Amino acid sequence: MSRSNLHLAWARLFLRAAAAAGVTDVVLSPGSRSTPLTIAAATTSELRVQVIVDERSAGFFALGQARVTGRPTLLICTSGTAGAHWLPAFIEASQSFIPLIAVTADRPWELQDCAAPQTIDQLKMFGDHVRHFAELGIPDPSPSALRGVPRIAAQAVARALGPVPGPVHINARFRKPLEPVAVDGPETWEPLVSALLARGPTRVVAPAMRADEDAIVAIATLASTAERGLIVCGPAPLASAAGRDAILDLARATGFPLLAEGPSQLRFGGDRRGVVTLSAFDALLRGLPIRAAQAPELVIEIGAPPTSAGYARLLAEHPAAPRFVIAPHGWNDPAGTATALVVADPAEAAGRISARIRAARGSSSPPVTAWAEQLAAADRRAVALFDHATSGEALSEGSIVRALVASCPAGAILAIGNSTPVRDLDAYCPANERDLRVLHQRGASGIDGLVSGAAGARSASTAPVALLLGDLSLLHDLTGLALLRRLDAPFVAVVVQNGGGRIFDHLPIAESWDPGPFEHYFATPEPVRFNHAAAAFGVTYARAETSAELAAALTAAWSAAGSTLIEAVAPPRVGARTIAALWTEVRAELADRFPEGASS
Repeated sequence: MSRSNLHLAWARLFLRAAAAAGVTDVVLSPGSRSTPLTIAAATTSELRVQVIVDERSAGFFALGQARVTGRPTLLICTSGTAGAHWLPAFIEASQSFIPLIAVTADRPWELQDCAAPQTIDQLKMFGDHVRHFAELGIPDPSPSALRGVPRIAAQAVARALGPVPGPVHINARFRKPLEPVAVDGPETWEPLVSALLARGPTRVVAPAMRADEDAIVAIATLASTAERGLIVCGPAPLASAAGRDAILDLARATGFPLLAEGPSQLRFGGDRRGVVTLSAFDALLRGLPIRAAQAPELVIEIGAPPTSAGYARLLAEHPAAPRFVIAPHGWNDPAGTATALVVADPAEAAGRISARIRAARGSSSPPVTAWAEQLAAADRRAVALFDHATSGEALSEGSIVRALVASCPAGAILAIGNSTPVRDLDAYCPANERDLRVLHQRGASGIDGLVSGAAGARSASTAPVALLLGDLSLLHDLTGLALLRRLDAPFVAVVVQNGGGRIFDHLPIAESWDPGPFEHYFATPEPVRFNHAAAAFGVTYARAETSAELAAALTAAWSAAGSTLIEAVAPPRVGARTIAALWTEVRAELADRFPEGASS
């Protein structure tokens, strides 16, 4: 057993180097084997440290922070199965290209494979879901080993940030004693550690991402002559809101209608003058006549693949239509029919396309085409139907999301749950100029960790944050309520209480199986009293069963000093029937403009 403080110095060297490379936030879960890392984090002034008991919740909290900051949050846990609880958050980070760094404390080599307690094989435990893995190794006083520590930390930050952002895993082994010990005089390695701490790690200069010029020319050339063009925006990170104006300007320069989903950062905010925006495009494209009559001549797709089923059908029926997908990362073409995947920053590419179009045509904006006018008129009629469906005192999924969005202050972040909430946002909330950024987990589209992720976002942002999620999503992350208690600024969480997983109501099984077995095996309603859960975690609670009650609860929540959980009650199985009826109404309303059998 070594009587040395090398373990703590080793951990400090790693964390100080990570901080110098850009890490500002650490989320740690308590444990014994991670003692040197915990002490080092707690005593490194450059780092903000959050302690979260539940590693699964900690992983999503860190993910929420990184979504807001664009920098990797560093996670610390003890040995054994503790790190395995990060896996769902790491899968989402990998799929969403969000930087994270996981540091798992581990036991030394001699305790592996011999039934030592809390010892498992932690090497590459996250598999291919991480961008990089490294062993920090057992603390070693040799100069070459000490110089390797800041290099490994700097590499971890650099690999998390690019060229393809995502999670990174570092495994750090420690022998006992894990705590600081009394030693007789200075240790031989101390001067080198002090010098390395003062010097800091090697700086990494990342390349600038720029679209290929041939791709810009090809898109601009087609856009200059195409009359029936679309700009379609799927999920995108919060940071892309900074490039919102460039995409809107591309819509102006081309005259193409803009189809922007809620999580695209383009549905809300920005100067929309001169932009033809289709808010109800999913409902419009679900009708076969409009898809047949409006075959696009060019599609410019921005970001990740859209959620819209109507748009997916349009692509399936017109696979030969030229379609260029512009996104910074990933192979964003589940349909397999894209003309080209342009790996680039969308705002940078959009600016260059717009400039080339205007240079060829002159500075004037193109007139609104008959194609765009026809679609805009259809969109207005569809939006009016959805507006009418959400009026009245009875709560529904549509009226709940509309009320929450309307209540959000300008500049707020709306964290939106998967399954029905994200689809209700697109269906019932028309595009407008009020600034609102949408936080989402569309990478793996899971319903877990939503509360913790939104709490992490609030901890790293000065903007107000709201969260909309379903009742089963809240059950998946009840321990996240403990994190809401810590927030000392308004945080509004609205849980849609509609009796279980109502996304299944939209699937054929809901009609093909008897209601009893369907509810038991698919919808799975749980009779949980969320008022008791909120009270247990010290979170303010309100229940709303009417539009007036929801409005009052939202007003009170935004004026509160901390977090509020609002349980908004909507009848089960009604949401799916309502939206299906609205799709039918939209088709009937537009039958005069898009008759059966019509084609472009």
